[in-house]
Amino acid sequence: MSRLLVSTFIRMLKKVIFWFFVLCMFAYGVYSALNIASEARIGFVLDGCLFECLPLMGLISAIFTSLFIGSEYSDGTIRNKIIVGHSRIRIYLANLIVCAIASVLISLSYTVGVFVIGNMNGGELITETATIFLCMISSLMISVTFASIMTLLAILNTNKAGNVVVSMILALVLLVSGSFIHQKLGEPKLYDNYVTVNEMGIPTQVEQLPNPQYIEGTPRIVLEVLSDLLPSGQAIQLADAFDTEGMTDESIANAPYRWMGYSLLVTFLTSVLGIALFRKKEIR
Repeated sequence: MSRLLVSTFIRMLKKVIFWFFVLCMFAYGVYSALNIASEARIGFVLDGCLFECLPLMGLISAIFTSLFIGSEYSDGTIRNKIIVGHSRIRIYLANLIVCAIASVLISLSYTVGVFVIGNMNGGELITETATIFLCMISSLMISVTFASIMTLLAILNTNKAGNVVVSMILALVLLVSGSFIHQKLGEPKLYDNYVTVNEMGIPTQVEQLPNPQYIEGTPRIVLEVLSDLLPSGQAIQLADAFDTEGMTDESIANAPYRWMGYSLLVTFLTSVLGIALFRKKEIR
């Protein structure tokens, strides 16, 4: 297993698409930090841009994983591995682990870009270190979960071009679904108080009104579970949890534990399903 994993990892390092995404995400991190730094006179807060890249990781993972595993099929690498005696379980796990590592490294390259500019321009983190650490671990788990989902799709489809299209469509569906759910859950329960002034200049206080768009009861519980279960939902929540003043919602401090649990669950289920289907797949 170790030799199989190392050989797969080395092939990943030789892929131009991997280094392309690493450089792009590093540049994006630099841009995000510079954008915040340009608006600050003395120092600036890094919290607001630290997790900004996460919603994009689904799409990046879809493209990289489908191209990488698609090349494994088109080059005959997977077929040769089976011929020399490697089990399909080990082949699947090796590809899953390498794609997960690639997604994590691509995600970290963004963080490195943010901290490089932060160190050069007096940037700092104002959220508690423990909270940032937990959120960082959770963000890496999100990348792993995306890789797990995309590996399941890629390993079952030998057509590289078709694989890229299907994976990108799924990534976009997950992103749109996560955004929609997050928007619905973010609706206020009541409209804020406001004052109207009539033609005579007399102000009138208007009471708070219930928001008809607010979701409550069982539907809200279902949407909250879906938002935490979907890696795209977690990514959007995490990206929206911080701004230039630090953490926007204190309840987020305990959310990483829940997110990591859901990420492990999705990763485990997709891996088990992928292995079961790959063992039955006919490879020519």
